Amino acid sequence: MDHKQHGDDEGISTGMKLFSESKAKYSIEESIGQVLTTNYLIVERIFNGLPIPDLNTCARVCKLWNIVSQTIKKKRHDIFWMFQVAEYNDDDDDDIVIDAHINSTDDKQNYVCSSNVEVGDHFYKILHEAPAEPKFGLLFCNDRFFFKPHHYFPDFEVVNTLHHKKNKKIQTEIVQINHSGRMIYNTPVMNFLARSFPRSCYLFGCAVPGIVGTPVDWSTPIEAEAYPGFSGVLLPDLPGVNVYPFTVTENNPFLASLNKRRNHKSQKMEISQVTGIPNDAKVKCLLLFFMEVLEQDCPIQALVEHYLIKQEKNIALGGAIVHELGFPFRVGNESRVIGGGVAFSGENVQAASVIIEEHVKTIKELEVKLKKLKECNIPEKKCLCFMFACCGRGALFYQKSNVEATTFHKVFPNVPLFGVFGNGELGINYLPRQTKEKRKVNHAIKGISGRTWLHAYTTVFVLLSFQN
Repeated sequence: MDHKQHGDDEGISTGMKLFSESKAKYSIEESIGQVLTTNYLIVERIFNGLPIPDLNTCARVCKLWNIVSQTIKKKRHDIFWMFQVAEYNDDDDDDIVIDAHINSTDDKQNYVCSSNVEVGDHFYKILHEAPAEPKFGLLFCNDRFFFKPHHYFPDFEVVNTLHHKKNKKIQTEIVQINHSGRMIYNTPVMNFLARSFPRSCYLFGCAVPGIVGTPVDWSTPIEAEAYPGFSGVLLPDLPGVNVYPFTVTENNPFLASLNKRRNHKSQKMEISQVTGIPNDAKVKCLLLFFMEVLEQDCPIQALVEHYLIKQEKNIALGGAIVHELGFPFRVGNESRVIGGGVAFSGENVQAASVIIEEHVKTIKELEVKLKKLKECNIPEKKCLCFMFACCGRGALFYQKSNVEATTFHKVFPNVPLFGVFGNGELGINYLPRQTKEKRKVNHAIKGISGRTWLHAYTTVFVLLSFQN
C-alpha cells in the first residue's frame, strides 16, 4: 500500500513538473508571439534580410507584418537580372546548327548548363531570391526556348489554362509549335512565365537567334549566339525614373495614317495614346523591337522619327529586328503586334548610345568606340548596357567568339551587359558630354533605305543609368 501510494505521489509530481514546464514554454512562446506581432522595430530587423517572395508571404500573416513588409519593399530599388543557357543537345531536330567557332571545346564555359532543366531552375531561383519587386521585365530568349519550353520547364503543359481578365473564366489555349524557318510566337509561353511575376509587373519578351547576357556572379558578359536560353533585366520602381513599355499593332488606327498628316499637335496627341508616354515627358532613352524590315511610311518609322525630332536627336536609341515578340495575355492586343518598346524618362535617367560600324573589325578599333561611351561620364552605380548586334557579326565576323562582350567588360567592368543578335539594328550615335554645350548627335550614318537609325552588320550599344 505504501509502495503504491509512493508511486502515485511520484506520478503526480512528474505530472505537475511537466505541466509547469509546458506552461512556462507556452508563456515564452506567447510572449515571443506577442513581441513579433506588436514590436515594429524587431519585426523590421528580422524582415530586412528576406527576399521579396518571403516578404509577400509574411504580409499575409497579420496587420503589422503587412505594414512592415510593404514599407521594406518600397525602400528596395535593386536592379537584378537572370542569364542562363543550355548546350544544344537534342537529337530529334536539325533546324538549328551551332557554328563550329561557338561549339568548340575551348569556348564551352561554365555558364553552359549540362541539362535543359537547369535553365528553368535558374529562372525560378532568381525570382525566388528577388531583392526587389519587379515592375518591368525585359526578356531576350533564344528561338529554341520558345520552340520547346517543356524542355526547360517540366511543369509547362501543352494545354495551358488561363484566367481571362474580363470574365474571369478559365480558358484553354493550345500551344502550337511551328517547325518552319520562322517561329510563330505562342502566347501560352509568356503566360506561363508571367505566373512567376507580380501581377503589376509588365513582362516584355523577344525571341531572337542569339542572346547576350551577364552571369549573376558578375563575371564576363557572354555572347550566346546559338545556345537555347534567356537573358533578362528586371527593374523595380526607381526614384526619379519613369518607365513606359508599349506595343504597336498592325491595325492601329492612329499610327497607320500618321505619316499622311501634317498637324503636329494631332500627331503628338495620337502617339501619346499609342505609347502611353505623356506629351510633356522628356524621353532620354528609347528601345524598340519589331518583327519585320520596315517599309516606307510604316507606323514604327513614324514613332521613331517623332521622338528624334521631338528631342532634337538628343536621345539614346537602340533596338533590333527580332523573330517574335511576346506579351502575357493580360497585356496583349487583339490585333497582331508588329512592334513594341520601352521609353525611359525622369530626372535620374542618363543615357548614351554608340554604333559599331561594319568596318570596325579589330579589338583596338572596338575599344576606341566604346571609350567614347566612357567619356560621357555617365554614373555607373545603377547602370546597365544593352547590346544589339547583327547576327552576321559575332564569332564568324571576328573569327573568335565573345569579342564585343569581352571588350565591353574591359572598358566597363562594373556594368552588366544584355542584348540580342537580330536581323537588323536600330540606333544612333548619341554621346552627351558633361558640358554646357548643346548636345548633338556626332554624325549621321547612312543605314538601310537611307535611314540614319536603321542598320545592318553593325552593333549598337546603349548605356543607361538610373543614378543622376
